[in-house]
Amino acid sequence: MAEIKLETFNYPEDLTEQRKLFVECFPETLGTPVVTEEHYKWKFKSFPAKAKETSYEYVARLDGEIIGYYAAIPYEYNIQGKTYTIGMVCDVMTGIKARGKGVFTKLGIYSTEQLKKEGVAFSTGYPIRSEVIPGHKKAGWEFPFKIPMYGKFIKMDSFVKTRKKSFLIPFANIILHLYNGTVNLFNKKIKTTSIFKEYYSSDQINEIQDLDDFFSEWTTENPIALNKNKQFLKWRLGAPEKKYHVVIARNKEDNKIIGYTIFREVEKEGVPCIGVLDFCTLNRYKKFAFILLKEIEKMAKTKNAELILLMMMRRKAKEYKISSNGFLKTPFPFSFIIKQFDQTIDSDFLKNEKNWNLMWIDSDDL
Repeated sequence: MAEIKLETFNYPEDLTEQRKLFVECFPETLGTPVVTEEHYKWKFKSFPAKAKETSYEYVARLDGEIIGYYAAIPYEYNIQGKTYTIGMVCDVMTGIKARGKGVFTKLGIYSTEQLKKEGVAFSTGYPIRSEVIPGHKKAGWEFPFKIPMYGKFIKMDSFVKTRKKSFLIPFANIILHLYNGTVNLFNKKIKTTSIFKEYYSSDQINEIQDLDDFFSEWTTENPIALNKNKQFLKWRLGAPEKKYHVVIARNKEDNKIIGYTIFREVEKEGVPCIGVLDFCTLNRYKKFAFILLKEIEKMAKTKNAELILLMMMRRKAKEYKISSNGFLKTPFPFSFIIKQFDQTIDSDFLKNEKNWNLMWIDSDDL
């Protein structure tokens, strides 16, 4: 029996083979820009890292052929005022020839050991598929908590149609209209004359004044926070095939940013959606979160989207009162997984859900 070899990914020599494995593992992406070499180069070779590498990539080989792949991007997090490089693990895949050989677990152990040697403080991941959970656990990952996904329907047409119940569309929309109307009726109105909004596309990040100042203040309000800045956003929103909408909320008195959101159009299981990549306000302005939620809904209606989706911590969803704006928790949470390497970080603090403020922007999704 041939021996499985674990090693660092050889770029660019093995890129074509890696792309073939990607299509094999994610056949639903065939024919989309995600499978292109341009997308790979954006994701793994253009990250604005302070670390010496723009990505960490490892493979499993059998008879010289790549049968498994494991990657991480060196995101930065601020933890109680100190900056750490972490490995945001993504694009983990094992091909058909890897089945039954324990490749997922072996490659996971090897790759995270290499990340530790690179000086990475810890690694993170956001699996939603239940079948990968046992392999992650065997590789030493911990599962401190889950992150809910919330949704708000604008209309039910496509959702009902994809379930082959088209005759129910009128009834479903009547019930939805009654529900949203009831929510709006009991939603406490707050004067918003002190707040104004600005609108940008994802290629206009440099035009947003004082955005880095907003992020700096937001970071101080969160015990553990992704190191967001204009440079990071330009990369995160820069996938060749994707376009995002950015809404900024400012205080009229001093013109300072008090909150912002990023979202884009996406289709989920045949339903046209708006996916919210990021959403945050400064703590003292969280009562104005509904302004940004209404802007998202307004864009959803303009783009004929039927469902708004966002991944958000329970605590933040409560603070932003998203249920009062018609959002419901879906039955599809994401598992937040973590593997710690730097033992100088308090482990209990790191695994405490209350210290985190995670959304899709913290992952590679959306």
